[in-house]
Amino acid sequence: MATLSKIIKQLEEIKKRGFVKTHRSHDTGIGKTLEDILEIKENNLLLPDIGEVELKAKRVDSGSMLTVATKSPEPRGANRLLFEKYKYLDKEGCFCLHSTVYGSRKNPQSFRVVFGDNKLVLKNRFNINAYWPISVFNDVLKAKSDKVIFVLANTKGKRKTKAEQFHFIEAYLLSGLNINKFRSAIETNKLKIDIRIGVYRSGKDKGKYHDHGTGFRINKRDFLHLFDKFDQLI
Repeated sequence: MATLSKIIKQLEEIKKRGFVKTHRSHDTGIGKTLEDILEIKENNLLLPDIGEVELKAKRVDSGSMLTVATKSPEPRGANRLLFEKYKYLDKEGCFCLHSTVYGSRKNPQSFRVVFGDNKLVLKNRFNINAYWPISVFNDVLKAKSDKVIFVLANTKGKRKTKAEQFHFIEAYLLSGLNINKFRSAIETNKLKIDIRIGVYRSGKDKGKYHDHGTGFRINKRDFLHLFDKFDQLI
């Protein structure tokens, strides 16, 4: 029977293995790979020593940043409108809109995000309607149990393809996600929104609009502090 101490021992062994090839060419490849190595059929576990716990895995970006969600704003087409109004020419002479948005202040494009009515609203000087429902963070905010074993991995190879590899390096036992701390992370700029829109640089679609995806990023340390309690396992 699986116990927390047994899982910790398994995770330590997995860490020693270094990079392992993904078991699925998708964003969910990291979770699938970890579950397979641990020989776990479902990520929701019932451990006799600590009760029900959910297993989650995330990629670590450069600078110890975590991307906790990736989603363009609603309603559909909002990013296209933002691009048309705020685009600029980059060094290669191509139109783009690369913008990091904060909660406490306006950025050079006049963007600022505010929290209200279960959504994040993108304030902007042209008053373009753009927002993200809080549900975009369900993968982080809505665990199946109060406790989460959260495993972090470095990656190499092209992401979300069969060439991706993971090195599982750290694991934490988290409990008591605090929504007020989450709100504070937005208001104090710990949680940042990266809008990345441009045009295709080559191929048959060269020059056409290309939304690279909007990412919500937070430092690993700040993410852990969204929880009332966290303990490092490895």
